[in-house]
Amino acid sequence: MKLQKIQDYATGDNTPTYVKYGLIAAGLYLGYKVIQLFTPAAPAVDQAKNELEQLLAKGIKPSYPDSMYSMWANAITSAGFNTLGTNEQAIYDVFKKMNNNADIVKLIIAFGEQRVEFSLQSVALGAWLSSELNSSEMAVLNKILSDKKITYKF
Repeated sequence: MKLQKIQDYATGDNTPTYVKYGLIAAGLYLGYKVIQLFTPAAPAVDQAKNELEQLLAKGIKPSYPDSMYSMWANAITSAGFNTLGTNEQAIYDVFKKMNNNADIVKLIIAFGEQRVEFSLQSVALGAWLSSELNSSEMAVLNKILSDKKITYKF
């Protein structure tokens, strides 16, 4: 059996259909990335930066270097993209390391905006956690924080 190219006889175009769809998809993705490039930072991240300044003025300092918060933000994201479902315990383990509100704010800043699983949408930490954890799991997370006298709630 011979494979024949499907040809649009009206235009004389003999480009395979899958190539056309691939080019359209690539163009849409590049357009999305250009728009994202000119979009300002997440309001939650800007708010967290302002909150950090206020906490520092009150003498409340982060407990760890910036690199630790980046590592923990990546660990939270990885916990959400687990092939067996969200690894809640990994998320809880990160929050158990937080000692004060400044630590939470630094984590929010380090997290920035991350993509929600099965979506093209990127959101800040609070919204990301809401998409990954149900209400009882969020209650566990908030209990971890309140047990450490952290007033921040998700």
